[in-house]
Amino acid sequence: MIAYLEGRLAEKHPTHFVVDVGGVGFHVQVPLSSYEEIDVVDGKVKVLTYLHVREDIMALYGFATMAERDLFELLIGVSGIGPPMALKILSGTPISDFKRMIAAEDSKGLTRIKGVGPKLAQRLVLEVRDKIDTIAPEEFKPDAMGMADPDILSEATAALVGLGTNPVQARKVVATVLQDMGDDVAIEDVIKKALRSI
Repeated sequence: MIAYLEGRLAEKHPTHFVVDVGGVGFHVQVPLSSYEEIDVVDGKVKVLTYLHVREDIMALYGFATMAERDLFELLIGVSGIGPPMALKILSGTPISDFKRMIAAEDSKGLTRIKGVGPKLAQRLVLEVRDKIDTIAPEEFKPDAMGMADPDILSEATAALVGLGTNPVQARKVVATVLQDMGDDVAIEDVIKKALRSI
């Protein structure tokens, strides 16, 4: 298995990267969360990877954190979920929210992730809840997520998602806005400033 790639970031797209390692370009499919969080230093990156091999295809998947890769591997172990669906789930909700919904057996909440219907949501709860603690601790960048009022963070994020923003992007933007505005703010002001940022 290829555990990681370290090299020049030749291309960066919301769905994939091309990493040049010694003159060889590796096409790496990524979730939206990794696209937003990957560290690029002097044009170089280190991407954690998972190599998926089938009879007819070999595909490389990349992640910014161990938590993302752990959850990806856990998800593709669930019956009916392949790598493309696992990437959709990672792109559709922050890991902390996913873990909370699984722990609370909130299958209805899981159906808000694009592509997850009621049956798949119930299967996720059944097959993942006992293994969810095996995921590595999340590696957040230093931002307001740990300091923000959780109610305002959740409500403002939900409002942006309702307006069509991707959940991972919405949470990140709201956290940044809360960090800039301080503690004593009205949720309407947070949403307005977040929309302007987007």
